[in-house]
Amino acid sequence: MFPFTKSKQQGGYVGLEVRPDGLALAILRSKKDDPSAGLEYRYEPCSAAEREDVLKKMVAEFGLSGMACRAVLPVDQYKTYPIDKPEVEDSELSDAARWRVKDLLEFDLEDAVTDVYDFPADGLRGGRLPQLNVVVCRKAIVESMVALVSSSEMELKSIDIADLSLRNIALQQNQETDRSIALLYLRRGAGNMVFVKNEELYLARHFEFSVDALTDPAQQESVIQYLALEIQRSFDYFESQLGQIPPKEITLFGPDPSIPLANMLGGSISAKLSPLVLPNIPDDSSIELINSLVAVGATLRGGDS
Repeated sequence: MFPFTKSKQQGGYVGLEVRPDGLALAILRSKKDDPSAGLEYRYEPCSAAEREDVLKKMVAEFGLSGMACRAVLPVDQYKTYPIDKPEVEDSELSDAARWRVKDLLEFDLEDAVTDVYDFPADGLRGGRLPQLNVVVCRKAIVESMVALVSSSEMELKSIDIADLSLRNIALQQNQETDRSIALLYLRRGAGNMVFVKNEELYLARHFEFSVDALTDPAQQESVIQYLALEIQRSFDYFESQLGQIPPKEITLFGPDPSIPLANMLGGSISAKLSPLVLPNIPDDSSIELINSLVAVGATLRGGDS
């Protein structure tokens, strides 16, 4: 999504999620530069006014000046629209799709930045035409992200979206590409569920989630029922609307290492809940990694397009 063309000076990639409540950073260094390199991550809460100073301090601390940065938009800063794929050359798809979503936007098309990614061909039922996913973000948000990364002395390689970063995380859980994968990711204030198969994102759902309510005995049961319902809705859509065989397992990550959510949910859903496993990271379910997961996903992205 939203590619930028600059040559990086250091090997490896930095993933950066710019959230309303802070900055999440993940660093995957090149093995050529450092044979012992693993994945590093950090989350720093801050306001929008503090972002530039906080990011500069993080770049200095980790020695990231000149590294290629893959920035990520959180789920509340973009929208994705599935449309019938325009019958144009591939090089013209983005422009053609941009005009197709014009009447769906809540703001002027001139104030929007758009990009596209494929809708899985076998997710279409009943002889429907090929489809395309169109991602739309306000231009001001993209411009502020470009300025933020530029001021930090990192080199912006691309701006991606959280859904595709979570797809990258899901792909680490299963090497059988023809088998579907479900990832449930929960952090304070946000719930996300993605379904992936053959390296393609089939479904991404976002919903509100409260850690405080989950830990309140008076509300805990209703929160568990709510989560179970969201999971079931996601599975039903994946099977009935996209024509896919639902996975038997769900990879669960979050919302807090002290909360045994897998045990609490186990009796409410039919799928097995499994822990997240990531390369280059020891068994870690810390709040730091939970807050940084989307940024970690950006470092695991294949290619630069």
